[in-house]
Amino acid sequence: MLDEVWHRLCAVAILTVSVVSHNYAAEFKDYRDGRVYRGIPSGSLNWFKQSLKYSKTSHFTDENGIPFYRSESWQASCPEGSQIPDETDWDELIEDKFSGSDKMQNMSDFVGNSSRGFYKFEEDEVVNARKGFVYFAVRGPANHAIRLETKRGTTKYVDIEEADAVQIRCVFPRDQFAEKNISPKDMIFTDKRDNKKYKVGVRGGKIWMMKNLAFSVTSAKQCYVEDKSFCEKFGRYYTYEDALKACPPGWHLPDDGEWRDFQKDRATLDWDNLGQGGCQDWDNFCDGFNSGHYWSKSSVQENTARSWEFNRSDKDIERTDVSVYKGLYVRCVAD
Repeated sequence: MLDEVWHRLCAVAILTVSVVSHNYAAEFKDYRDGRVYRGIPSGSLNWFKQSLKYSKTSHFTDENGIPFYRSESWQASCPEGSQIPDETDWDELIEDKFSGSDKMQNMSDFVGNSSRGFYKFEEDEVVNARKGFVYFAVRGPANHAIRLETKRGTTKYVDIEEADAVQIRCVFPRDQFAEKNISPKDMIFTDKRDNKKYKVGVRGGKIWMMKNLAFSVTSAKQCYVEDKSFCEKFGRYYTYEDALKACPPGWHLPDDGEWRDFQKDRATLDWDNLGQGGCQDWDNFCDGFNSGHYWSKSSVQENTARSWEFNRSDKDIERTDVSVYKGLYVRCVAD
């Protein structure tokens, strides 16, 4: 996705980082005019939370003080170290933010105070067209834009006229290790809630905890055979409801898609780590020394959710549907 030019831009990007509720939120300073843009993280990119306000390459500024740009100036408009997103970038954002039950709220948050419509220039008249939508530039073919409809949470790629002007949202690369306060040298994350430390690694393009979560959200009876020493060794058991809220801020319980990506290259899995600890089934326990059972966020039906079982003796993985009241382990994934 990132070409040679993009890599050169990234090398000179100047970022600032601020701390909000124990999470790291990237900001980007445009040194051409001193403006600072907050980042919205999605995939490998941060998106400007506000429309670009660099006026020197814009063609028109509306009554809200937001510049609009013709396609002839798009390439030169984003500050060095950032660029206009292409269709692939937009598609990944749509999949991440504008799908599912929260899509309308997420789109409304993304659009924020951006102006509606785009501007057409007809002879001596400036016309704000299509006010029910928000239009942003798309890198690639000339005059290609994306249309967002916040009332329905829908998106559509459109072609505009050469003289038309739209808003710009720039993107810049994420430093997910800095966001999570992880040193790339030791790859250790510290959970600020209880100061427990977790080795992390990258699988399927995402940062995963390489140890089972050990944060206590309910009673103390969350350990294999109710022995606290096993909580230190294997982590804690969680019901499905507790698993959904167990990960620290900035992390989440993986869904089935993320688990599929995690286990694709089975030869590189740490079977001795994954395939131990068993599970808790009411007052009984599964085999704790040959299997490990993990929650997926993907629910199946009422009172049933998805489990991923790793068996270290057979080097086998099973995906099954289990009662939400069973006790399984949690592996957290960075947002």
